[in-house]
Amino acid sequence: MKTQTKIKSTTSKKTNKRIAKSSRKVVLVNTKKAGLRHFRLVDHKHTGKLIHHRHTSHLALAVILVLVGFLLLFSENAVHAVTSDGTVSVNAIVNGPAPTIGAVITSPVEGQTFTDKDIIEVNGTCAVGTFVVVKDNDSIAGSTNCTTAGTFNLMIQIQLGANVLSALNYDDINQSGPATPVINITAKSTTISTPVQNQPQKKPVLPDNPSVIPDVQPDLGDCSSFKPINIPVTTEPHIAVVCLPRLFFPGIQQVMGILTWGGTPPYAVNINWGDGSEDTLLSIPTAGYRTVTFQYAFSDAYRIEFRLTDKNDKTAYVQTTAQVSGSVKKPTTSIVSNIVNTPWFKTPVPLYLTAVAITLGFWGGDIFDRKFGAGRYKVSKRRRKVRKSA
Repeated sequence: MKTQTKIKSTTSKKTNKRIAKSSRKVVLVNTKKAGLRHFRLVDHKHTGKLIHHRHTSHLALAVILVLVGFLLLFSENAVHAVTSDGTVSVNAIVNGPAPTIGAVITSPVEGQTFTDKDIIEVNGTCAVGTFVVVKDNDSIAGSTNCTTAGTFNLMIQIQLGANVLSALNYDDINQSGPATPVINITAKSTTISTPVQNQPQKKPVLPDNPSVIPDVQPDLGDCSSFKPINIPVTTEPHIAVVCLPRLFFPGIQQVMGILTWGGTPPYAVNINWGDGSEDTLLSIPTAGYRTVTFQYAFSDAYRIEFRLTDKNDKTAYVQTTAQVSGSVKKPTTSIVSNIVNTPWFKTPVPLYLTAVAITLGFWGGDIFDRKFGAGRYKVSKRRRKVRKSA
């Protein structure tokens, strides 16, 4: 009997150990009250059993979704850096006929007089897509692009006394359009009695067209080899853009040539690049030709303004336009704004936002259920009863 008792006892102990060991894997516990069953899923490695959703790493899922979102956004922006609406901008040189429509100045009008005003606005019509050069007394006063509406607008500095304004437009291979009638205007001053033009002044020999296209004019290269002729000495300071690269791509450094003369050196030149970046301030000790390096990050047409001040605080002004090739316009909104304002069906992966919402919803629901769930108190009470009965 004693032996049998020992055997039973041993068997009972082994059975209890197996039960205790297997209880770690039990996922269903019966409760006596109302015949309800309480599910208690616990973690057990490599069992293949379902665990409670509170063991899901929602934070890791959220991090993965954020990384995937940034990768999608980056890839989309990388594609749009060279394309827009599925198109790629390609430049090619094809010799064709010169523009048949010339640049016509519509404002100011013939015989107009300006008093105590040395910077005026010049407007006119032109052939779409051409480059317009405006001259004052046969010297470059400024340049700009002809808009898609077939018009141009430019601020120029005029000289005291008589001014003869002319405009000429050029196509993408620098072929000029037909000449148009000139406009004669007069500038007067209430503080200076003798016009500057009555004093003999020499004029520099400047090119008819400041724009340079490397494939069309390889001899000029990037404006570094340009050599102006006959830099005069005048009483009034002057500045002119005499070499301007045209039809270049964004992100590539360019060289522009400017010519300064007259007045009393040294000169201080302020350059507004027209892209919202900080102005460039140059200190030029003597009259002559200078080059300026620049580049743009995005394709667009940028209006560049040059304002020169000499030692006696006399000023000169000139304006031009740089055309950066490509079909992507300069962005005006931030990344966050782009994400918020982009319709869900236009996102790189339409279901991405849905996946984010589902993950955040389950995560929030899990936290709410654990902290404020209605059954939290009842479940704890049942667990205590089960433990006491055991």
